[in-house]
Amino acid sequence: MRSGRSKPLGQGLLRGLMRALAGVIFLWCAASPARADDPDNCLFCHQYRGLSYFNYSNDVSHVFFVQPEYVHQRLGPHAVISCTDCHERSEVAVVPHKTISKVDCTKNCHVGTPGVTEQRFSHRNVAEMMEKGVHTSEVLKKVGEIKGRLLGSGQSKCLFCHDEPVFRDPTGSIPVLKELGTRTYDRCDVCHQRQTPADTAYYLRHMAARLQTARPTLEMAQVCSVCHSDPAVRDQFKMKDSVSSYILSFHGKAALLGDEKTANCLSCHIAPGANAHLMLKPENPASSVSSVRVADTCRNAACHPGADAPLGAAGVHLDLPSIRGTMEFWLAAAFILLTIATFGPSMAICVLELFPQVVGWAHHHDRRMEHLTRAVLAHPEGRKRLMRFTIAQRLQHWFLAILFTLLVLTGFPLKFADREWSRFLIDSFGGLNVARMIHHWGGVLLVAGLAGHGVYILATMYLKRRFEARAGRPVSWIQSVISLPLWIGPRDVLDFVQLLAHLLHLRKERPTFGRFSIKEKFEYIGVFWGTVLLGATGFMLWGAEISSHFLSGRVLNFALIAHTFEAFLAIIHVGILHIVNVMLAPNVFPLSLATITGDTPVAEMSEGHSDQVREVARSLGITEDGEREEASI
Repeated sequence: MRSGRSKPLGQGLLRGLMRALAGVIFLWCAASPARADDPDNCLFCHQYRGLSYFNYSNDVSHVFFVQPEYVHQRLGPHAVISCTDCHERSEVAVVPHKTISKVDCTKNCHVGTPGVTEQRFSHRNVAEMMEKGVHTSEVLKKVGEIKGRLLGSGQSKCLFCHDEPVFRDPTGSIPVLKELGTRTYDRCDVCHQRQTPADTAYYLRHMAARLQTARPTLEMAQVCSVCHSDPAVRDQFKMKDSVSSYILSFHGKAALLGDEKTANCLSCHIAPGANAHLMLKPENPASSVSSVRVADTCRNAACHPGADAPLGAAGVHLDLPSIRGTMEFWLAAAFILLTIATFGPSMAICVLELFPQVVGWAHHHDRRMEHLTRAVLAHPEGRKRLMRFTIAQRLQHWFLAILFTLLVLTGFPLKFADREWSRFLIDSFGGLNVARMIHHWGGVLLVAGLAGHGVYILATMYLKRRFEARAGRPVSWIQSVISLPLWIGPRDVLDFVQLLAHLLHLRKERPTFGRFSIKEKFEYIGVFWGTVLLGATGFMLWGAEISSHFLSGRVLNFALIAHTFEAFLAIIHVGILHIVNVMLAPNVFPLSLATITGDTPVAEMSEGHSDQVREVARSLGITEDGEREEASI
């Protein structure tokens, strides 16, 4: 029995030793590739993601994982230096390591690959450059005191802005690399593989990365916001919240919608090709955003080439609340008052008209008009005479409706760029560049449609004048304009006041309207006003470079404000009032067919256009008394 047990025990021990030996061999083999790129063999342990611990004394997590691919595939500039070039060898040579000193980024380190003559590198010159710019060590020290434990004791101040750098996709700055694919480095390696050894893949990626911004646009703004959006820091250094105003600008909103090519913080505050560590205050004449240089910064080849110097006066950080008293502020205030003055009364009438319709209140007069309307519609000529929109007018309406919808879908996401639905809409159109192209050309078609409608009006007036002249009733052009069905005259203003008084129960009789009511005329004039204003300001903003040849950059500020607020005014009028009046109101629900077939629902026709019904009834010999008699029988 004992010998029977000992044999399996010996065999188990032998098997365990063999497994352990195999494990060691496996780990050694697994670590051997790391040895080639990791001379200190730090990845033997640090390649595991779970290597971390939580310090309960200060509630701080410490993660010691190092991505192996970063080293093996040379994904960043630090991939070619040894760990002990930054960390003290005496502290990390033993396991477990001793207390690790903070890394000093100005320390000399070895750069190169095995077999290449040693090269020494240091960021010390960068530290010296920082002292000549706005982000001096004294400034960063004050920031650290204000914000508290932003960095640990002894940590390099480089970490205020930098973390582990990773090369960005080289095809972003050298597109041909994408076409070459696996053949990218073959030509370079003819010489650089043996004769003049160099890691061409690494150095080409390094060069391509330096031709691009170090971070994506939004990430760059987040880094800057750590200080420039902190109230305490801004109070200390008397700064505005420039990051928030940047996000509210076109560039910031474009970045929120996925455009990585739009200008970021460094695009303006560092001249093209200049050193980011030598950033200067705007008051310094040598700064790229100083009053004497900002125009050149704006019109560089990557942003607005071909623009004139006045473009520099346009406001990138146009934060309206912070510029009280300026013309930009008062223009925005004027549009807000205009919106309230136009939308408020219209909305009040809409609500007051809906209430009796919803609760089912109806006057005897309304029922009589419905009978008369039905009688007119029953006449062979009645339906044709009561048709409120011709085929040409219906086509123009739907041309306008489609373009308006398209402009809203492509324009308003830019106003609400921080919302998820905005990004979804822009991506649905194929990205911001495609959406902007659609918006621009949609605007061109809208202006062209307005011009075409103007020609239609002139042609209608001309034909009417000829008809009246042949009938012996000549009329002037002014009379022709005043007689247009959608012209707003003194009678319409009086009708508006009387309608409001009636809905507020201050007047018993409801005013009557003809083919078009005051609400419809007001919306029609609003389309004219809005299209002209949006078209003019849209062209100015679209062609900012050309506009700068003739206009000051501040005029572009006014154009941006006017375009934005007029767009808001249009969408709330159309999206709320017009939609309610032609779709959701009980008299027309679910949709008035006036712009589809030309027919208006009986209830809407008798209540909103009773004068037109009476006029057609008289011309057809249908009397109100006769209709009442028929109804009573």
